[in-house]
Amino acid sequence: MPTLSEGAKSDIREVLKQQANLQFYLVDPNNDAKVAEYRASPSSFRPSPGFRYAELESERDGEVITDVIFIKKTPEALDGGEVSRAQPSPSQFGNWWSISLEFKGRGARQFARITTDNVNQRLAIVMDGKVYSAPNINEPITGGQAEITGNFGFEEARRLAGVIESGNLPVNIQIDSEFGTDPTLGADSIRSGIWAGLAGLAMVVVFMIGYYRLAGVIAVLALLMNTALTLGTMTLLRATITMPGIAGMILTIGMAVDANVLIFERIREELRNGKTIGNAIEAGYARAFVTIFDSNITTLLTAIILYNAGTGSVRGFAVTLGIGIVASMFTAIFVTRVIFDTMLSRGTMKTLRMNALRWFTDCNYDILAWTKPAITISVILCVVALIAGIGRGRSALSIDFSGGTEVGYEVLGTEPPVAAVRDALVGLGHPAARVGYKFSGAAGLRMLEIVLPRTATDATDSLDLGAIEETLTQKYPEAKLKQVQTNSVGNLVGAQFQTRAFLATLLSFLGIVLYVSFRFELAYGIAAVVALVHDVLVAGGLYLLFGWFTGGRQISLTVVAALLTIIGYSINDTIVTFDRVRESLALQREKTYKEIINLSINQTLSRTFLTSFTTLMPVVTLLIFGGGTINDFALVMTIGVIVGTYSTVFVASAIIQAWHKPNRAHRDEVVGKARVAAVVETEVSAAKAAKSA
Repeated sequence: MPTLSEGAKSDIREVLKQQANLQFYLVDPNNDAKVAEYRASPSSFRPSPGFRYAELESERDGEVITDVIFIKKTPEALDGGEVSRAQPSPSQFGNWWSISLEFKGRGARQFARITTDNVNQRLAIVMDGKVYSAPNINEPITGGQAEITGNFGFEEARRLAGVIESGNLPVNIQIDSEFGTDPTLGADSIRSGIWAGLAGLAMVVVFMIGYYRLAGVIAVLALLMNTALTLGTMTLLRATITMPGIAGMILTIGMAVDANVLIFERIREELRNGKTIGNAIEAGYARAFVTIFDSNITTLLTAIILYNAGTGSVRGFAVTLGIGIVASMFTAIFVTRVIFDTMLSRGTMKTLRMNALRWFTDCNYDILAWTKPAITISVILCVVALIAGIGRGRSALSIDFSGGTEVGYEVLGTEPPVAAVRDALVGLGHPAARVGYKFSGAAGLRMLEIVLPRTATDATDSLDLGAIEETLTQKYPEAKLKQVQTNSVGNLVGAQFQTRAFLATLLSFLGIVLYVSFRFELAYGIAAVVALVHDVLVAGGLYLLFGWFTGGRQISLTVVAALLTIIGYSINDTIVTFDRVRESLALQREKTYKEIINLSINQTLSRTFLTSFTTLMPVVTLLIFGGGTINDFALVMTIGVIVGTYSTVFVASAIIQAWHKPNRAHRDEVVGKARVAAVVETEVSAAKAAKSA
């Protein structure tokens, strides 16, 4: 909930924890006599069968009086779930407030029955075990209305009316997770994120136009439309922009650029083969469609699985990703084609010139010759990543997963020493799990970050953060500390985040295997998932390695969002190469399977490099200028994009080459070589025999 004061937060905590369990109890008909008996001898008193002791507070002559009342042990068959409307109502003179209730149809009938059957008896109105009033039923109440009187103030009456109207909860609520960000820090994060994002987007726009010229202009128009459609749809859905959501948007922008690059590179190939501009555009879209469809559907399937299996942050990523995928397919396949066709029909497009990278144009690199060195490098990277993860242990997990309280202070003056801050916390009885500094955004300020383990805070609001801030301010007045961020997560919530994130990732891997196996074959599905596991492991491990000595760089929900983005990006990259292998198998029957894989990688190498390069532009900009969680996200993404490109070219291709059975051309080549060898061997043997004779 945005823009809340500390007082409002305190009120909301109370509202969330209150059950508002509204019930109605009949009062003992002999209540007055029983009360007199009780007061005469409380120790020997026994209430009437079926009734129990309760207390009713009331105000008389400005004083709060507690009266004894005996109510039935079991409530009437009517509760707060039957309330359709509850609102505060002032007294005649406006000096106190009550709560007026209106019941739903069934509730109104039940209330009419209760009041009809018990005329001239008292009915106690009880909420959360407290008796608020016990009015006498003078006549049947058939209008479906009641009133709770308790000498409430306006704010209390308004709050109680709100929780009653929302329906009583069947359980007790304990606040176990709370996230708070100061408006100045939030504004700074937004400002740094927007400027970094705009700078990165501007670099992509300049590159696309400079490299693809007119086609690049068309791609930029489609990209802007894709962004507008994604944001517009999220606005209609009343979605909130979060870091995982931003991650999903970055991935969809990368996929939108990727789809256009695929189409343009296909058009370039058709033009090199001598086709006219119109035929080249038609063939380029036709040939690129299958690849775009497969890569986007695979990612969309991942988004659906993440949404159904993930928690809030993972779901936010999945929703944004799903919307962006649909928008990018529409703009890349339909919108750009309409623009091309319109220009062709009007005769304003006679040719389509594009620049080219000579290292990736008509190249013929023997990629598979590097299989053994590449696998060795991958094994080393995975081992290093595992060592970093195991070596960091639970310190690698942020409070999102391990539980605890994280407090951030903006340091406007001199930074107090980390060791001294740690000692001060020990003196307060709150030994910290981690104390350190991190860059807080575009303002160039540093933030003191203190993480307290969950064992020190059994409940979110039991930790006196005000006392901690007061102590630190007194000890280090020159630091000019300002609390700007608080995150508190309970063990149960952290464990749930951890389990659901792992389950969502595992199910997405399974979905990818099934879909890719259906569209290609099992070897391709296994290769794709092995490459994804490789990318996630290396990116996460190297990220943790960077924070080994500082104690920072922990696995948080933001880092999980970045790893999910890498999964979507990497599978998209891999599917493009696999599609070209499948196409070449049908067209290049005279080549061996190894030659076809090498050819396919070379044919898509330009697209692979360009997509990685355009994705890295905004990501690196976020890494340089973004602070806090944005910087963590950008670091993981930077590593992931580089590793994902590497795994597509070297890891996935090596697996399908090793797994796949040889095709007919390869078998004919092997058989032919065997026959030649046999003939040569026969002739050599004959020559030796003739010579010896």
